[in-house]
Amino acid sequence: MIGVSEDVDDPLDFLGGAEPVTSDDEDSVTRSVEYASDSLRVSAGTDGADLDDHDHESEREEILSQKFATCRWCRVPFDDEAVLEAHDDCSKEPVSACRFCGEEHTARDEPEDHLYSCDDYQQYREKEIRGTRARTMRNGDGFDVRQFINGQPHEFSAYLKYDNALSTYFGLVSLSKMHDFEEYGKLRAGLEFDDEDWTIAFQTKKCGIAPPDDDSDLGPWDWRLEDPVELLIYIYPSAYDSYAAAGQENRQRAFFNVSPRWPNMKSINDNPISNPHDLLGVDVDIKGSYFEFDQYADLLHDALDVLRERQKEFGWNSYTSIDADACHPDQTHESSNITDAEYYVRVANELTGKVYAFDGTLHRISLLLGRERAGYSKTVRDDRECAGHYHTATIGAMRAAALVGGHELPKEFKHYHMRKPDANAGTALENPKLGVSFQHGLYDDTLYWDDLERLERELDEGLLNLLRWSDLPITPDHQVFVADDYFSVTGSRRFRKLISDPLPRIAQQQDEEVRRFAVAGNLTETDVDVVDELLTDGGHVSPADLAERIGVHISTCYKSMKRLGGIVQHDYGSVELASKHIAQGVVEHIESARAVVENTLEQAADDLVRAETFGDDDPWSRWLDHYVDDVNEYDGSGNRDVLEFGWRPSDRHDAKRLIRAGAMKWAQVAGEDMPRFAREFEIEMTLADGSRFNLDWRALKKLLPRNYSVTPSYG
Repeated sequence: MIGVSEDVDDPLDFLGGAEPVTSDDEDSVTRSVEYASDSLRVSAGTDGADLDDHDHESEREEILSQKFATCRWCRVPFDDEAVLEAHDDCSKEPVSACRFCGEEHTARDEPEDHLYSCDDYQQYREKEIRGTRARTMRNGDGFDVRQFINGQPHEFSAYLKYDNALSTYFGLVSLSKMHDFEEYGKLRAGLEFDDEDWTIAFQTKKCGIAPPDDDSDLGPWDWRLEDPVELLIYIYPSAYDSYAAAGQENRQRAFFNVSPRWPNMKSINDNPISNPHDLLGVDVDIKGSYFEFDQYADLLHDALDVLRERQKEFGWNSYTSIDADACHPDQTHESSNITDAEYYVRVANELTGKVYAFDGTLHRISLLLGRERAGYSKTVRDDRECAGHYHTATIGAMRAAALVGGHELPKEFKHYHMRKPDANAGTALENPKLGVSFQHGLYDDTLYWDDLERLERELDEGLLNLLRWSDLPITPDHQVFVADDYFSVTGSRRFRKLISDPLPRIAQQQDEEVRRFAVAGNLTETDVDVVDELLTDGGHVSPADLAERIGVHISTCYKSMKRLGGIVQHDYGSVELASKHIAQGVVEHIESARAVVENTLEQAADDLVRAETFGDDDPWSRWLDHYVDDVNEYDGSGNRDVLEFGWRPSDRHDAKRLIRAGAMKWAQVAGEDMPRFAREFEIEMTLADGSRFNLDWRALKKLLPRNYSVTPSYG
């Protein structure tokens, strides 16, 4: 069995190999056919002794013609594709086993997912990477297991869905009828959760849900619900008078909005209400702060249990009891999903300058990974209250992997203070938070409740790498991190991916794209027009609109975008510059690129005349090829080229003769007077004896004969 070797750095090479399905000299197709033939013989009551070779082959062909496919593991044949798909999880499929915990895996399992959850493997890594390998990993890229600073969960929101839970909804409706809200306000009850005392506040609100149709099948709850309502459950520290008061002081709290769900439900305006899985239960909208993400499902269940006990205190003989167990965490429906989540740490105020500086980590993340114009992907910089008051950088799902390999969730990286920092001077709250949050609005997919572990890992790794790229410690350090009522400067050992700051590398790649554009050696006028329009249009546009604006056919526009390569980003029917960093670089070069293209067009026209006159081999080009190594733009004047000669004349007289010959061939091809050669070129050459012979335009003009013109022949 293959395990982790001392000499192998790949952390994914930990699964044992599976036994081969067939040997090297075994034909699996023939084996499958023989299995089918053997099965037929058994059903016919014969072992094949009575069948001759002809019958044997005919029987084999008949079975093959009747069977759709054969399982590659157990060799059982199937009549159609549907039966084969139902047999997807074959008990005889070979598996590999984790060397450390022994858990078996099939080919469909993701090895990396197991790495994050295998405690035995993490303990092995923790032991083995101490010393040299640990120090190497900390300074480079890769997975690491050590004591990292613990980020504090902050804002969170999700939709928890429960099927077969109308009993919970109608029980809450029954409780609402027991309590007089007009006289007593919200119904309140006490709750003990996580060794702390909380207050539950309960009330109802009208909603836009229409009563179920007469023909709706609500199971045991099949009666007409005249006026559907939503049930609101607030949970906050018992030391506060209300949920709002706890919120004003940014305290730990949670809110649950319970709505009913049944198939084909509609609003009072006759619009369909989303219920894609036809749940016959409840949809719970959750919002909260400072609880661990996985605690919200437990908190809801415990609150329902308390409210059920509260029902009993009214002493009614007949009522619908709240079914708390129908909303047990184990009953959470697979469609439950997460819409917001954040981790943060609090850092000493004077140490975070590199995070929010104009050229700091947040700015570079947005500049290099954010598109030029894509809604909220721009950097947010608000220093009105104090330096670094609210700074964010947001990247989408497509760019998350460019920042940390393996990530796919869009994130917002942030540095922020309290709303009124002066009011918190002298307290822990005067120090800013560094946070990383999930951005649901930029995610094209759905982040399900079952993906909670992946969410926590990506946010944790994002926060640790943000600290690292900002030269801040990633382990508990009381000189750097500042504890508050919820965040504590503690650490825990866990398996996380740390990488060196990728932003310099990304910047270099994008600078290469800009330099390639600036040279414009293979660009056309359309290419420059495309970039110029994207710089000034005020937003990303479709290829058709872009083609119309610059006055070209859409196919020409597509060819231009292909030539521009990494300069532009084209997807989902829109075109935009690939990043703000590229946009800034292109702004500096757009005019020079256009000038180069225009000069290239002018040169192309001259080349066309020259080609019509001399063909592909004109005298001036032949002279350049024989004697001149390079033609460089002269920095002093900006309008003359410098001819750097590779040929070494024997003396100054020979050099002058060579220069006059070249000037004559240039005049012949260009159709100009020979003295004009001095306006176009200057000379740099080395003679045979090693001495330099350089002529500026004044010296060159004296060398050339006056009033000497050559009229090109166009015959």
